[in-house]
Amino acid sequence: MPPSGRRMGEELQEPGAPVRKRRLLPGRTGSPRGWPGGGRGTRAQRSLLGLFVHAWLWASSGSFAQVFNLSLSVDEGLPPDTLVGDIRAGLPAAQQQDGDGFFLSEDTDDSPLLDDFHVHPDTGIIRTARCLDRERRDHYSFVAATLLGAVVQVEIRVNDVNDHSPRFPRDSLQLDVSELSPPGTAFRLPGAHDPDAGLFSTQGYTLVQPSDLPEDPEGPFFQLRYRTPGPPPSSPLEPLDLVLLRRLDREAAEAHELQIEAWDGGSPRRTGSLRVQLRVLDENDNMPVFEQSEYRAAVREDAPLGAEVCRVLATDRDLGPNGLVRYRIRARQGPGAGAGGGPLGDADHFAVEELSGVVRVNRPLDREQQAWHQLVVEARDGGTEPEVATVRVSIAVLDVNDNRPVIHLLFLTEGNSAGVSEGARPGDYVARVSVSDADGEPEQEEEAAGEFGVGLGGGSISLSLEGGEGAFALRPGGPPGVFFLCVEGPLDRESRDLYELRLVAMDAGFPPLSTEETLLLRVADLNDQPPVFSQELYRASVSEAAAPGTTVVWVRAVDADEAGTDHARLRYTLVQLWASCNPEALPPTAECGPSFTINPESGVISTIRTLDREVQEAVELRVVAQDLGEPPLSATCLVSITVDDVNDNEPIFRRQVYNVTLAEHAPVGHCFLQVNLLSPQPLFFKIKQKQNEKQQEK
Repeated sequence: MPPSGRRMGEELQEPGAPVRKRRLLPGRTGSPRGWPGGGRGTRAQRSLLGLFVHAWLWASSGSFAQVFNLSLSVDEGLPPDTLVGDIRAGLPAAQQQDGDGFFLSEDTDDSPLLDDFHVHPDTGIIRTARCLDRERRDHYSFVAATLLGAVVQVEIRVNDVNDHSPRFPRDSLQLDVSELSPPGTAFRLPGAHDPDAGLFSTQGYTLVQPSDLPEDPEGPFFQLRYRTPGPPPSSPLEPLDLVLLRRLDREAAEAHELQIEAWDGGSPRRTGSLRVQLRVLDENDNMPVFEQSEYRAAVREDAPLGAEVCRVLATDRDLGPNGLVRYRIRARQGPGAGAGGGPLGDADHFAVEELSGVVRVNRPLDREQQAWHQLVVEARDGGTEPEVATVRVSIAVLDVNDNRPVIHLLFLTEGNSAGVSEGARPGDYVARVSVSDADGEPEQEEEAAGEFGVGLGGGSISLSLEGGEGAFALRPGGPPGVFFLCVEGPLDRESRDLYELRLVAMDAGFPPLSTEETLLLRVADLNDQPPVFSQELYRASVSEAAAPGTTVVWVRAVDADEAGTDHARLRYTLVQLWASCNPEALPPTAECGPSFTINPESGVISTIRTLDREVQEAVELRVVAQDLGEPPLSATCLVSITVDDVNDNEPIFRRQVYNVTLAEHAPVGHCFLQVNLLSPQPLFFKIKQKQNEKQQEK
């Protein structure tokens, strides 16, 4: 900009306004038209000429110079030597005829003015020196001065032409979109950039539909959303969003290829395109579908475990884990009536392979119990929230004459468990045993008769008992096929707590079929065993210097009843029978009381206070061990404790002063005084003779 800082279009400065000193350069020399002064001199020549111009301006600085503004414009992209304008057009008409020439002043030494334009120093004609690019530089400014002191501030504005197309940062883009994305979901796209300005910049976007695709009657899936351009200067059209109009379905179309076109406001308009490859991500939105609405199959009742019955097949249109189908049988009770009159669990008799859908026999079948089975097979995909489909499978069981007798047990003891109390008497019932054979006709079963343990013939079933060593026996229960397991002899859990019995049922067929049932019968405990001490008498000793809490002796009793029960859990108590106590040796504040206690859990006897052998030399205790049964049983033992002496007492004279009279002629060895002391230990005496000091002086 010129020193005055004016912009193009401002009014002319008043004549006579002062002008700052500035470096002036002559016009170019060697122009294409051969004008003098059109070429570019060396830097040294320009410096010398600049000094000359400076001197000229300094000389004229005392007067006022006239400053005029000249605004020119030229379109970008025109060929070199295109006429731009005449500097003289900025001067008043009276000065335009002067042919003194011009001096030019640029902002810096490396200004692009003389690289992009030819300025004739004599005529002031301005022509382009090269093809201009507005996007590289959109305006030029310089000052031209005449020798008469007139200054023309020239502004050249480069006009924009639509020579650029909108361009996206990339040619293609890939988006991954879930097929469960709701309508209205927006996906941000990069906007296109057009270096041109104003109307020639990017004005809008269009979603181009491929011409080879038929029009969808439900309408398009996407539309573009962007900012509407405003009057210049306007803001960019960003953000550019691709908006989902309706739900996608990967199973219908797993990918969408979109063409987005950006266009400017030129005529003809220029465009740029972005190819968007939109991949629809699979979601678990489809449930498995079975090939049939119901499956029917048949299987022999003697089919081995694992035998194939049928195969179910379901498909899922989803991909990956969402389309991986796994099968399982839903637990359900079938309506078939068994021998017991109740329904059986169909899911227990059959199994389905998880991946193949093959239904196989899982448990032995019995047509007489259930002639047909109805299963519900689930097909479940592998989605996070799996979709489930079900189908009914009906299986008919084909009859085969291979049924064995069946043994039914019903325990009559408390809790309906396989056990009997050791206090049970002979004849008490333990369990009800019934046998049946589904192959036999009901009429034949009702007419069957005979004694237990012997083949009845005529389709009857025999039942025998093995094991028990005579402690148990079977007795007929009245109706055919019903027996009672009874106590036959005395039971003692401490001798034997478990009996293994084997029931064998055999029909009268040919060849006969038999069934064995093993019964583990546990003998329940009664509180019939009292505790027993390991010793009847315990002896111990403790020092009289022992601190309270000192362990003296440990007594232990055991109970033969079942361990871990109240019958075998013991509690100890202590009874003091006798203690030798010397009341004369007691201190004034002491008394003869209990000195020992026992831990009720462990049986450890310990002191509860300080002992004194001189007061109490020995103690006899009785320990009672009692179990927690109902009623409780107990046992006792004796404990004799001796208190050991320590030297903890000084000898004590019974009197503090003894007065005695002694005849002067008493013979040697004459006993004139007997002294008694309180001491349990042997004493030694030493007599000290003390005379009155006055008698010694005499």
